[in-house]
Amino acid sequence: MQLYKNKMLPRLIGLFAIAATGCQSADLVAPLAHAPTRMMPARTACQKVDSMWNDKIAPSRYDQLPPLTSPGIFDLLKLASSSFSVKALTAEGDELEEGRRKLIHAFGAEARLRLVISPAAAGDYTGIFRSGAECMIGRFSLAAKSTATTSIPGLALKIFIDGDQPSINLHLMHSLDGQAGQNYFAQTFSNILPPPDGFPGRLIASLFARSAVLFGAKDPNPGRLTLEHLAGTLPNGNRIPVFKAPYQLLYKPTAQAHALMQGANAEDDFRLKLARLSIGQVLYDIYTLAEGEPAENARFLGQLVLASHVVSSHYGDENLYFRHNMEKQ
Repeated sequence: MQLYKNKMLPRLIGLFAIAATGCQSADLVAPLAHAPTRMMPARTACQKVDSMWNDKIAPSRYDQLPPLTSPGIFDLLKLASSSFSVKALTAEGDELEEGRRKLIHAFGAEARLRLVISPAAAGDYTGIFRSGAECMIGRFSLAAKSTATTSIPGLALKIFIDGDQPSINLHLMHSLDGQAGQNYFAQTFSNILPPPDGFPGRLIASLFARSAVLFGAKDPNPGRLTLEHLAGTLPNGNRIPVFKAPYQLLYKPTAQAHALMQGANAEDDFRLKLARLSIGQVLYDIYTLAEGEPAENARFLGQLVLASHVVSSHYGDENLYFRHNMEKQ
């Protein structure tokens, strides 16, 4: 029907113009001026966040939280397929491709966030590491259902960019092996992870490394996610040809965030506790390290601040997508 309308509309306009000329001959008819194509104005980063939050995440909030689950045997077999795993590095956009679902980190919670860079650190790096970002969405998740003694938390950040530029994504964890206890804010998150010790972590790491090789990653180690994409772009969409990025980010939970989940156990749902966080609360103090530097040399960069309540939604669990970044050869 739409195609039929598209074809008919110019014809109807032409017939209307001819009719308006009465019985004049065709060579006396003034040529029709083509109406300018109406272009949709490019959206700002914050308009993109508003749209995702107000139109997709907030309306799809759960009435009742689904139970937390772990990947099944068929999920692990699918993860073992390079054709499936490589999509985490190549697929673009902010939503999962149709027919694709999260196999790990399947259930989580989302929030609007702000990245606030310290004025004292603003000259150390370029791009987002200098400007900060006011228009972000983050997802707090667990890789799998917690055991009685351990949990595997992770954080994914999506920074929106003005205009037709795609969003920039960042993944952070403490370890593929997880941590002792159920306090989501117990440990520091980073883009650089230690080699996993446990079999599940080693398996996931090896599968992801194989996909990274197929992708053409400069460094296929899944425990080292590069930061050049953040240093080479500003929130207004401007590219920085000569950029400077830190090697490692350290997201250290604040004492207030840590206290929120003090004493949490396997029976507690981390999503319910996250929902108690207050707007404006600082969740993480952020530090940077150069390659090879010891942790005691970490330099303060800024803070990650909560800009909305934390909610759990169908859209966040079923559609929202965060691309893994690896530098290509």
